[in-house]
Amino acid sequence: MATMPDEETTEPSVSFDVLAADLQRLRREAGDVSYAEIAARIAERRESEGMSVGAARVARSTVFDVFRPDRRRVNADLVREVVLALGEDERSAAQWRRRSLAARMAPAPRPAAPAHPGGAHLAGHAAGEGALRVALIVALLVGCTGLNLFGAAVVRRWDLPVFLDMIGTATAAFALGPWYGALVGATTNVLGGIILGPENVLFAVVNVTGAVVWGYGIRRFARTIPRFVVLNVAVALACTFVAVPVNVLYDGNGGHLSDAVIAAMRDAEGLWAAAFSANLPVSVGDKIIAGFLALACARLLGPFRLRDPQPPLLMPRGARGSAPFGG
Repeated sequence: MATMPDEETTEPSVSFDVLAADLQRLRREAGDVSYAEIAARIAERRESEGMSVGAARVARSTVFDVFRPDRRRVNADLVREVVLALGEDERSAAQWRRRSLAARMAPAPRPAAPAHPGGAHLAGHAAGEGALRVALIVALLVGCTGLNLFGAAVVRRWDLPVFLDMIGTATAAFALGPWYGALVGATTNVLGGIILGPENVLFAVVNVTGAVVWGYGIRRFARTIPRFVVLNVAVALACTFVAVPVNVLYDGNGGHLSDAVIAAMRDAEGLWAAAFSANLPVSVGDKIIAGFLALACARLLGPFRLRDPQPPLLMPRGARGSAPFGG
């Protein structure tokens, strides 16, 4: 922990450049934490204190400005939040805030001809980061679509009592967001209609539904593992409600092992009830398997921070602010 003056000591007036340099040193001592990660930790703390998701969000550029030299003013409250995000305690954060307020009243002498050659370098660096981000997203979307098709092919080859065609959908929904997952899901079923059979196309609505529930659920609800299990069950229910009408449209012949269960039950229960009874237990097991496999994949992608703000379960344990197995 960086040392600061005792709480009762009057904070000395320092220049903004000195304050920025000290903050950079604190950031390096905390493990060279990225500005995006600091922003995510601040948002997480604000949400835990009752602030809405939208209001809690802070831009990476805003955090970067706190560490930038040659400033005329600085947000002392944001400095406090940055220091807390870097692992300091409340007392130390309060001292940093007072120091920031003192700096605001004691601006540093300005050189006659200030030179800031780093601006062009920062702009070029940002452009390079943007291109890399786009390339990673495209590669991930292609990989997730391939993962879905591979899972579906394995199920068909071995007549497994699951689907395994939404692991990639969930991975994209977790790592990128719900509508990226929906794109993966829709693409999977369109290609599946060409490769595996035309009955796959209409089931795209099931894949898209799962992506939306997973993508929004992991950000707004599934902050712990028990809640994540509940989310997967909710995805299974949503997918079943959407899949049953499609199964009925195909007269119970959707091209899956569960078709035999529907055929055996339809005379006693009717086609709709049989389709629901056959699909739901399979869907629950399938979505729990897919959800946890996708979570493992998405956590491997966590350091790339492709989704901002990042879902809590994708963050390192120390940045979540609560135990991962909490209620």
